[in-house]
Amino acid sequence: MKARHDCAYPCHEDGWIHLVAWVLLRPGWVWILVLAACAPLFAAAASWTFLSALPSGYQTERATTPNLGDWKTACALPDMEVAVVRSPPDTSLARAGHAWLRAKDGYVDLTMPSCHTRLIPKPDDSVQLDLDFVSPAGVYLMRNWDNKTRQTHWWVGNGSLRPSSRIPEGSTIFGMPILSNDGHWVAWIELIPGTKLHRAVVQSLDDERAHFVDMPDQQILQWTLLAADMERKELTFYEYDYTKQRSSLTMLGLGSERQGDSIVVQGVDAQFTTLLRVGSGWVAWDATRDLGKRYRVAWSLANGRGVHKAFWGRSITAVAVDPDGAYVAISETTALRDYNVEDAVYVLRTSDGKEVWHRNLPTFAHSSLAFLGEKFFVYTDLDGAHSTVRVLQIPD
Repeated sequence: MKARHDCAYPCHEDGWIHLVAWVLLRPGWVWILVLAACAPLFAAAASWTFLSALPSGYQTERATTPNLGDWKTACALPDMEVAVVRSPPDTSLARAGHAWLRAKDGYVDLTMPSCHTRLIPKPDDSVQLDLDFVSPAGVYLMRNWDNKTRQTHWWVGNGSLRPSSRIPEGSTIFGMPILSNDGHWVAWIELIPGTKLHRAVVQSLDDERAHFVDMPDQQILQWTLLAADMERKELTFYEYDYTKQRSSLTMLGLGSERQGDSIVVQGVDAQFTTLLRVGSGWVAWDATRDLGKRYRVAWSLANGRGVHKAFWGRSITAVAVDPDGAYVAISETTALRDYNVEDAVYVLRTSDGKEVWHRNLPTFAHSSLAFLGEKFFVYTDLDGAHSTVRVLQIPD
């Protein structure tokens, strides 16, 4: 029988020795074609071997960490998960006792201690709405994209949902709008007409009142609007100084004046999505990290200062802090596609950095989490294809 001029036989059946012998017995042009045909297979095998071996070199210890802490379960909500939504970067939402969940039918507002859930009503089942921002007062901002008009439409809700025409359309808005803490105002950053400067606009949702807050030149500083406290007449911005490579939270009054000292982050490479304010203190974590370097969570709080390093090959899914700054909760997942390493959710005591509660979860669980007041901790548990929101009571 005539030998086959492809790589199926030598590459898959008899291994490397037969491959070499088979190739050397062929004319030169044949073995060149054979090696060229087998090259993709060799590259794929080498890549798979590298990706499989690399995580184990960095990450094995975390998979053997046992569960820790016997916190009582207050309630469990099946087929739900803690929603990842924007909110003020402080503890006001947790202090108000709200956690926002995602269910099959939409979004749910969870309040304690009765474990009460309230489904956000939709104006029309055919409209796909995304929960974009929630305020401590329970008011929420939702949006949907209209493929026909190529525009984003905004909705404001508090029990009932209504469209909002207060937020202008167009490319003059930078970033995403936010709601004030009391839910009566909406704010955004826009380009001042006829200039290259920016300002923050705080617009009433009830009438025509508006405030315009001038901002520094963003050629040197990057500014992102994060919160609006109209009771304190204060706007909170994430500020990144390109010259100093420094991240901070800066507060401006409605008259564009600075309010107190900026809250400067140290010890981590934070971005505006990885920075929380606790009074005059802060909690922050690395947004990205080079391969081989551990992700870090740092805090500077009234209870203490500390830096926690994740294990090799892990990235940080979510971080939350309780209203008093006594605990920091962290969710980790593998960053190296290591299918043998479990995800983890754990809670650290900020006074000494000690781990007081820990749960291992299936790989790629990507658990989200939150605190509800001073007594409850919420996280997404995963059992196969089903998720459950578990509400735990924090021991006194």
